[in-house]
Amino acid sequence: MDGFVSVLYAFFVEKLPYITIAVFLVGVIVRLNRWFSANKGPQRQSLDTISSIKYIVLDVVLFRKTFRTDKFMWITLVLFHLGAAGIIFGHMRGFYLWSIAWFEPLGLGFAEFMVHTFPVYVGWVFLATQFVLIIRRGFYEDKQLSSLVNDYASLIILFITSILGQGMRIFPPEAIPTEVYDVVFIPRLIVLHLEKVPSHHWFFWHVLFTQLFFMYIPWSKLIHVISGVITAGLYGSRRKEYGI
Repeated sequence: MDGFVSVLYAFFVEKLPYITIAVFLVGVIVRLNRWFSANKGPQRQSLDTISSIKYIVLDVVLFRKTFRTDKFMWITLVLFHLGAAGIIFGHMRGFYLWSIAWFEPLGLGFAEFMVHTFPVYVGWVFLATQFVLIIRRGFYEDKQLSSLVNDYASLIILFITSILGQGMRIFPPEAIPTEVYDVVFIPRLIVLHLEKVPSHHWFFWHVLFTQLFFMYIPWSKLIHVISGVITAGLYGSRRKEYGI
């Protein structure tokens, strides 16, 4: 590495992860404090687990409310979340949480496709759905939507992160080492294992924006990943109690 690249590596890979975790945890603590200190209303004795699960599946997993009102938006949301899930799953391989051996019983060709080819298509779909969400929010601004700065900020940060990640996939790697190349973010805790060394230009900026995105999650509406599940579960559990 030349001097400039070494400086980027030292900061983005070796130092920034500690800041990222600290900012993320502080954000989660602040959110939890707000939730627990909010007025909870009359205390209930129990929750209806079956109804809670039912409404989490219908409203959070299947986006039932959106399906009823806007079919195109429903398709976009489904593809967006499937793309996000696929990309998260793909990254888990780099942290040794699964391996290509999972797919090898179905054939080596299929395993290679699932690990090396399919993720590229998933990346394009994920980017396309983000683009649609950004354009839609701008088109319906002051009509059906009233956005805050953080509504656009989260989408734009994620969009840039995804572009950089896709760039790493479609542009040739710097090198293919004889052994797995380890990127140590936090020793013995977060270590990324790479079979190919990606272009430094794409990799370092992808690492930066990925961490910015994670730092921003608890401070933005992206926290609905957690709160949306809780809200749907509580709503489903107490429908009978409220007579709805």
